[in-house]
Amino acid sequence: MQLILSPAQMRALEERAFSLGVSPLLLMEEAARGAFCVLEDKLGGAKGKSILFLIGPGNNGGDGLAMARLARLAGAKAQVLLAEEPRSREAVINLGHARALGLPVAVWQPENPRIDRPQAIVDAVFGTGFHGGLSARLLALAQWVNACQLPVLAVDSPSGLEGTAGRVENSAIKATWTAALGHVKTGLCLSPRPELIGEVVTVPLGIPEAAYEVFEEAGEKPLTALEEEDLAALLPRRPANLHKGQAGRVLLYAGSRGMAGAAAMAAKAALRAGAGLVYIACVPEIIPILQTLVPNAICLEIDQALSSPPAHDAFAAGCGLGQGSEAWRSLSLLYQADVPSVLDADALNLLAVQPLAIGNSTILTPHPGEAARLLGMSVPEVLHDPIAAASAIHARYGGTVVLKGAVSVIHDGVHTALNLVGSPALAKGGSGDALTGILAALLAASPGAAPFEAARAACLWLGLAGQQAQRRFGERSALTGEVIDCLPGPLHGH
Repeated sequence: MQLILSPAQMRALEERAFSLGVSPLLLMEEAARGAFCVLEDKLGGAKGKSILFLIGPGNNGGDGLAMARLARLAGAKAQVLLAEEPRSREAVINLGHARALGLPVAVWQPENPRIDRPQAIVDAVFGTGFHGGLSARLLALAQWVNACQLPVLAVDSPSGLEGTAGRVENSAIKATWTAALGHVKTGLCLSPRPELIGEVVTVPLGIPEAAYEVFEEAGEKPLTALEEEDLAALLPRRPANLHKGQAGRVLLYAGSRGMAGAAAMAAKAALRAGAGLVYIACVPEIIPILQTLVPNAICLEIDQALSSPPAHDAFAAGCGLGQGSEAWRSLSLLYQADVPSVLDADALNLLAVQPLAIGNSTILTPHPGEAARLLGMSVPEVLHDPIAAASAIHARYGGTVVLKGAVSVIHDGVHTALNLVGSPALAKGGSGDALTGILAALLAASPGAAPFEAARAACLWLGLAGQQAQRRFGERSALTGEVIDCLPGPLHGH
């Protein structure tokens, strides 16, 4: 699991480290060494290579100057280009050191660059504290760098990218790699322009553990993100003598005429994710289709399910359900606030216009369009700040919210997490249905477990399956059924 910090949280962490006796200059040196190691690794060594270092006025520029010095000492042909004159104490010290070593230092002049074409560029103009847009002078620099089409390593963040939400007002330097200093920042995760960020590599800074107490003292809970190695420990343990009644029973209310596939995807995913029994309550005309597509599931006519619902450990609804009055009536009768539940798709669209008391054991899984309907706002407003949108949905409806996207936001009113693991192969109809099925299976297998943890595990698991399907079938060609078939992978419960 990795910690994800906002720029403000990172500043608070560094300030606490300084108060504990950590030297700002030595911390800058640690950052520069780590980022330079990333550069050497990506370039296959620095010796003999011409590298241009773009330097800004603050500590990001100081990091870049220290990297330029290290590059020179490693045998590279380092050039320094001052986008702005360094002003921070540590940056000024490193500029003096660079000049003492004889590094060529020039000042950016848009009308007359006079720069020897390098083999690679290091962007150390602005770090994660940047906000607003680039000035006309630095906009010209970004355009010049991007036109060069050379490998670019951004230090902490591509210049021009706002650090908290990753928005870009006018332009930004396009990075091939971004060296995240200390921790990945929120802007790198949430940016609507991920193509500007490239591959993110985290550079440890060796900040003392005691410094992290600053968050607890402030009552803050930093964002977290699970990594692949975290998943196995989150999957419910399955003893050798387990039988189907103990593996979790899911009741799924889904499907409608023309939308039987959505119900089938959710049921198949629940079974693949370990549910012992999956019941599908649905309109009678789609039962023959479902019994062909998912023979392991048990189909019930909706009237039968209403009059005599099967025993179940988790409930899920919404996939392909439709938004008619009968669907709402049946949903309101089947849903029980004290039963672990997942509401997705049409169940959310119905919820946006109908009152329903949501229990703490319920997970809501809107995509941005559904989130906009739940909040009565536009999709761009949701995407402008997805963390705030997820928090607003929880505040209005309760439960645990999974705001789906390339990076999903998971929020339960106390904790917030991001899911950074995914694949373009998931950009297909049915991916949300698959997530609903996985969530239902995990909730059913451990009814007393925290929905927040089930949501994190399910998002990660689907993301990993998407990556596996991409490797097997390609990012364009993988179908959701093939993603579901990739769920088992190499992962097993502990």
